[in-house]
Amino acid sequence: MNIRKMDNLEKFIHQNRESFDDHIPSLKVWATIDRQANKKEARRIQLWKNLRVAAAVAVLLIAGGVAGSYLTQTNQNNSATAILQETAPEYFEMEQFFQGQINERVTQLVSYDPDAQVLQDLEQIDQAMKELKTELSTAPKGQEKEIVEGLIQNYQLKIAILERVLNKMETTVPTKTIKKEDDEISI
Repeated sequence: MNIRKMDNLEKFIHQNRESFDDHIPSLKVWATIDRQANKKEARRIQLWKNLRVAAAVAVLLIAGGVAGSYLTQTNQNNSATAILQETAPEYFEMEQFFQGQINERVTQLVSYDPDAQVLQDLEQIDQAMKELKTELSTAPKGQEKEIVEGLIQNYQLKIAILERVLNKMETTVPTKTIKKEDDEISI
């Protein structure tokens, strides 16, 4: 639109301003506008209500899933523990001994900053042990001893692997010499 036409339009509006203010739309027009506005508002309100309900359902489902998973895992561990107590009570003492040995060696290993592959291998052994414990809770009578022996072998394997890795790390990591005034300290 060019400037002249715009000026003419503005001029026309200013000259006829009173005529525009004279005419009031009928009530029917206002009722239609109000109805359409209310429909949009009602749709928006309904949408928000539905979204809130959906969000609440999602939160409840997630919370229920997490709680159920936790309870199932705890229950399986407790049932595996109960079966172990019945089948091989001496296993608990051995498990504590092995866990202490493993924790000590893992602490040493972490101080050497080990390769990620070593940690992944140890995690695989842990996963196999977890599966054996789960299997123990569903094993038929008489096979529990075999599974307990498998668990003990896995502990021994993990300790052996940790020992080998630690020995290799100790031989390959050079000692650091720190100069502190007149004294030299080897680490």
